[in-house]
Amino acid sequence: MATEARDTTAMVLETRKSGIEVVGDIPWGTHFCFFYDTKEDLVDTLISYCKAGLENEEFCLWVVAEPLTIEEAIDALRGAVPDIDRYLADSSIEIVSACDWYFQGGTFDLKRVTAGWHERLARASARGYAGVRVTGDTAWIEKKDWRDFCEYEEGLNEAVANQHLAVLCTYPLAACGAVEILDVVRTHQFALARRHQTWDVIETAGHKQAKAEIKRLNEELEQRVAERTSQLMLASEALREAQTELAHVNRVTMMGQLAASIAHEINQPVAAAVTNAHAALRWLDAEPPDLYETRQAVAAIVKDGYRVGEIINRIRSLIKGAPSRNDPLDVNEPILEVIALIRSEVQRNGVSLLTRLAEGLPLVQGDRIELQQVILNLIVNAVEAMSGAGEGARELLISTEKGASNAVLVAVRDSGSGLDPKGLDRLFDAFYTTKSNGMGMGLSICRSIIEAHGGRVWATANVPQGAVFTFTLPGDEDCTT
Repeated sequence: MATEARDTTAMVLETRKSGIEVVGDIPWGTHFCFFYDTKEDLVDTLISYCKAGLENEEFCLWVVAEPLTIEEAIDALRGAVPDIDRYLADSSIEIVSACDWYFQGGTFDLKRVTAGWHERLARASARGYAGVRVTGDTAWIEKKDWRDFCEYEEGLNEAVANQHLAVLCTYPLAACGAVEILDVVRTHQFALARRHQTWDVIETAGHKQAKAEIKRLNEELEQRVAERTSQLMLASEALREAQTELAHVNRVTMMGQLAASIAHEINQPVAAAVTNAHAALRWLDAEPPDLYETRQAVAAIVKDGYRVGEIINRIRSLIKGAPSRNDPLDVNEPILEVIALIRSEVQRNGVSLLTRLAEGLPLVQGDRIELQQVILNLIVNAVEAMSGAGEGARELLISTEKGASNAVLVAVRDSGSGLDPKGLDRLFDAFYTTKSNGMGMGLSICRSIIEAHGGRVWATANVPQGAVFTFTLPGDEDCTT
């Protein structure tokens, strides 16, 4: 029942252009009537009504009665709808006489006529039309048929409800007295009257209630949309925070894995500084003290001290959790900084690291630390792939170049074991890994970072062996390095 209620609400809220200015938009399931004074009033109104239906991709059925003929209706449409011949040829509109529609077999049968509307609806739905728009004139009605026709009109309200049907019944004012007008208004959701180019709209209590209900439902829908939008914004912010935290954890974890290499990278300048300090002491103890050599040794100590400081600053930056930045960057710089940090790890695994970094690249907008994380992930993965590839040359090439549309391309090529074609589509999915001790988050985080920078990342096979991981970043049109 709940599903049915939701479907009904959705259909009520789906409005269509009526083509009649005084009416505006109408929902599906509308059954209304039009009192006309002259033949011109009738034709003008129905032309606009049918034209709007055709433009709305609806199937149109127009039932005409004397004094209007089918030929006159087509001629009037031809003057208002440029493609009317196409619509007629593909049966998007059907124009029939009231005699053929209402009096098949010589008698008026309300069940047969109602079934006819639904048969047209089923046929139109099968052909992909949005719904069916109907208009039928009642100039043919005689006194003896009036009661049956009123019963038919009353039943039509229920028949079109919750259907993709809109029905406009037209009545000549000259043939309607006060009693007939009351009957017509009672059996329709609302009524229109046009006399001397002037419109009147008569709403029933039910129609007013329905309009109020539609307004309430629309307001409720707007409120729900606003609430849902707020929830999605909060969820999106929470997701961004979670992704940032996950990226931070990934960096810290990677620093832990590289602890031995980092320690070695720091120990080298520290050991050199100690050696130079001992040398300086010896030069000072000499007779006479050799101040020149002492000065050279102290200068080397200062240089090594700066080198240690730079390494520690890079490590501190990588493991520190901080909000993302959006600064203009030369992409070659974070690459060289990562290489300086991981050089010992690369050498320890017997890997030959080469670079081919293009000059004059466009600057990219982004976060230096996040881009360093991507590069670090790709290099570590490449080194691990080559460590498990058995014998053979272990070569790692990092390159940059300018791509199409001012983009910057960064590629990390290895000569490792290569990629499994079966897992290529899942390579950047969270928790997908080919490592026995891997969590499958590194490449997923890389993709999130690159996409957040407006780029994309992908993997291909290297020739003759190994893999190539490439990512692209949009470059600044006005800035180059």
